[in-house]
Amino acid sequence: MRRTLGDRTYLLIQDKVLPERPDLLLFFHGSMQSGNVIRRFTAGTFDAACPLVAYPFGVHQHFNDARLVLPVKARELGVDDVAFTRDLVASLRQEFGVGRVFAAGFSNGGQMVMRLLFDTPGLLDGAAVFASALGAGSNHAPTNPDSAYKPTPVLFIHGTADPLAPYAGGSSQARGDMLGAVANAERFAQLNGAGPASTRCPYPDVTVTRWGGAHPVELWSVDGMGHVVPSGNQLDPRLGRNTSSFLAAEVVRGFFGERSDA
Repeated sequence: MRRTLGDRTYLLIQDKVLPERPDLLLFFHGSMQSGNVIRRFTAGTFDAACPLVAYPFGVHQHFNDARLVLPVKARELGVDDVAFTRDLVASLRQEFGVGRVFAAGFSNGGQMVMRLLFDTPGLLDGAAVFASALGAGSNHAPTNPDSAYKPTPVLFIHGTADPLAPYAGGSSQARGDMLGAVANAERFAQLNGAGPASTRCPYPDVTVTRWGGAHPVELWSVDGMGHVVPSGNQLDPRLGRNTSSFLAAEVVRGFFGERSDA
């Protein structure tokens, strides 16, 4: 289950019987977490999201994401998480014959997923981001320009009462200015060439805004939810409340489409 690649660590969860070209999900943890912690944080609900699920460990419990302002050790050390991710995908593809590659991330991990969309264009077949949004203005600082981005389906789930990544945007934990959840989703819809937005309310506390097309973008806005991933878990109350309306893992699996072994 726990593996190493060079000097880096990741967890790998796999189905007992794998299809010929199994889908791979990379799940990036949040600040001050690890692969083990994010599995507990999400109650293990993502373990069955794909035939192969990898939980990379950040360096000093962080990933070196695309924000200009990031006062953590991973940035100070110049950790190349983009190269590590490429190497991890290549290694698992060689070992298992991986087909589609997806990525999901929470908070700092969500920031890392968005960095991958700009700095490894075409690597991912889909992405899911929880409790995170792009840096605003100069705080959006991936290595590649936005013009390098390749359209990719993206799902966002964000609580309206998130105390650390405010739904409306602004400053987040002294890590620079951030876009609001709606502006962030609109930016990706623009990059994806997605169609006009439509809305629905599948649950009393959830509004889903969808920009359709070949590369859709969805924003699940969860009324009153805090800095969490919908997983049925009761977490530190300082993060805000969770929702019992749905499991993020099920939404992600539906958004990415049927598994290759379904």
